[in-house]
Amino acid sequence: MGVLQGFRSGPSGLESALDTATLIKVALAGVVILPILLILADYIRVLRIRQKLPPGPFPFPLVGNFFQIPKYKPWIEFEQWSHHYNNPMFTLWQGHRPTIMCNDAWSISDLLDKRAHLYSSRPQMIAMGDMINATECNQVCLVYGDKWRLQRRVMHSATGSQAIRPWRPIQANESKVLVRDLMDRPDDFVMSIERYSCSIVSIIGWGRRIDKINDYVAQMALKAMEGVDLIIPGLFLVESMPILNRLPAWLSWIYPMPRQAFQFAKHMQRYFVALSKEGAQAPEDNFARRLFQEQEKSNISDEEISTLTSNLIGGGVDTTSGTIISFILAMCVFQDKMKKAQEELDRVVGQDRAPDWSDEPNLPYVKALINETLRWRTVTILGGIPHAPIQDDEYRGYLIPKGTPITGNVWAIHRHPREFPEPDQFRPERFLNGLERPYPNKAGHNAFGWGRRVCSGQPLAEQGLYLTIATLLWAFDFKPGLDESGKEVKLDIFAYTKSENMRPEPFEARFIPRTKGIEQILRQEATRARKELCAYDGETRLTMDNVP
Repeated sequence: MGVLQGFRSGPSGLESALDTATLIKVALAGVVILPILLILADYIRVLRIRQKLPPGPFPFPLVGNFFQIPKYKPWIEFEQWSHHYNNPMFTLWQGHRPTIMCNDAWSISDLLDKRAHLYSSRPQMIAMGDMINATECNQVCLVYGDKWRLQRRVMHSATGSQAIRPWRPIQANESKVLVRDLMDRPDDFVMSIERYSCSIVSIIGWGRRIDKINDYVAQMALKAMEGVDLIIPGLFLVESMPILNRLPAWLSWIYPMPRQAFQFAKHMQRYFVALSKEGAQAPEDNFARRLFQEQEKSNISDEEISTLTSNLIGGGVDTTSGTIISFILAMCVFQDKMKKAQEELDRVVGQDRAPDWSDEPNLPYVKALINETLRWRTVTILGGIPHAPIQDDEYRGYLIPKGTPITGNVWAIHRHPREFPEPDQFRPERFLNGLERPYPNKAGHNAFGWGRRVCSGQPLAEQGLYLTIATLLWAFDFKPGLDESGKEVKLDIFAYTKSENMRPEPFEARFIPRTKGIEQILRQEATRARKELCAYDGETRLTMDNVP
């Protein structure tokens, strides 16, 4: 009886156990229910905001449109979505964050050009920014502000319209060496073009030219530029679920990409800092030397020096080489346009000398051909890194929230039948005697971007493309390669890589000197050019493996 009375008069062990079990159940329920309620509340917010934005595919909770966005060349599908919604703008959701995709020249120009005072910043980027620490040091990822202005000013000291004229002799000489390489090693034409592109920016950046095809530094520069793929919407789950970037080390096996990407990016930064320190000791004046002088005045970090030089080298190699390779593909396929340009060159230049800078005003068709190459197969197919407004804005009755990524689908913009009828036909005539159709800017294309974030290297790239393409047209007849039976292979003008910085898939081409006299002149010019470039000879022994 005493035992039973004890059970009745006070809390029993059984009752305490039941209370503890109840508390555990409530706690577990809270752990499960609270996140669900938070996700639901956030999803309701998404659906409310969605009503004020341009139309687009219906987003799912937590992941948005991640599973609806194609993972292979999504810009092609984006063009179709624009047709489906009958709207040049549509909205994608990366998790609970909208991205506005512009698919015509006018809407994006209204925002990024005409309202540049609002749309010159960058959005929060997980893969391209936070994950690799680029938002703190990389000019192309910096928000609009004093640090960006400083880096932009420093970059203009090497690539601005006033700074590039002294580089003309180097560009001219390297173009002659390139022509010789194409005659002697036509099968290696892609690597020869990469060597040419990298050598010019290496001389500007570090005071040292690149002599070997398949050069290690050139390949590392191209590797660094693969980072632009991080901005492709829907490609990386971390962009929709940023929490994956904050996983502790012991959970990194769930989504290892952030930790691996960060480690590679930091190692690449150290490599380009080492290259820049080495370049600053070169006898010739160069960008790296000026950067370290600027470091003393403006307190820029080693990481900023690294990104400035890697952007110069990587951008110079990737975009210039991609454009020249597309030009070669176009000439192999559209040979009537090649002949028309050669007729102009023969009339203005003749066949007794190669083109030079003084010929530029008298070669309107050649310049139109270059613009058509930039339009026909633009390298930066999604327009580079998205812009973002610094405050809420309204356009065409739509809300554009502060910080929303604004991306230009250049694939759709440069193929819009309103501005470019028969867009896949290569027609330089679009750019002759003024633009064939109205366009928001004088250039007639957006190969270099928009507004205040337009590509820093545009003047240098345009200057180099003119003389190189004019020289190549003067030098060669371009023809497709031959198959085993001696017949010309059929080239596919749509066979391009899946990268944001796209270029043609490997193809075979022939480079046939137009006359024996032209070939002799080219070899003499290449010999002379190589001698003049000797002042920049040198080779680094730095690699990713021997930089700690």
